[in-house]
Amino acid sequence: MRRRNQGIYLLFWIGVGMMTATVAANRAFASGLVDYRILYQYLQRGWQSMIEKDWKCMLRILAVRSLQTAAVELICRNRLHWLSVPFLLIWAGCSAGFSLVLMTWYQGWMGLFFFLISNFPHQLFYGTAWGILIFRCLSGYEARLRRFWGAVAALLLFGVLAEVHINTLLLSLLF
Repeated sequence: MRRRNQGIYLLFWIGVGMMTATVAANRAFASGLVDYRILYQYLQRGWQSMIEKDWKCMLRILAVRSLQTAAVELICRNRLHWLSVPFLLIWAGCSAGFSLVLMTWYQGWMGLFFFLISNFPHQLFYGTAWGILIFRCLSGYEARLRRFWGAVAALLLFGVLAEVHINTLLLSLLF
């Protein structure tokens, strides 16, 4: 029962972030405060460099995902993790909500398809790795360090490989 409640707790804060970002991005795009076309072109340039197998892009992906994992671990080790974990989850929800709105503003209903393609399957691996870190933090579960960090590192590596190879293949089909 407790694990089920923790899962609902995590999903609640991610949902709050997604709704907040959706409302804010729609308002910013509709008012003309932010030009969504420029942001989408920036996103497309990143996809193009990933499709072209640019090594700088691949190293950047590895560095960013490693730093994100380290940030999740640092936030979870914080004494105020009961306050910082919801902030982290809201931030993750904001990221997903903003990219969803950006893609739907630029592509229309096909933007939803683009959103799903651009976030699958690598986000499943990253989400699992970061979820393991957060669940360990919230539950106080003590794991065997080698096995625990081995699982987190393996999920992170599989996520990077999926982002570089599988996601690139899926995105190349769209362009």
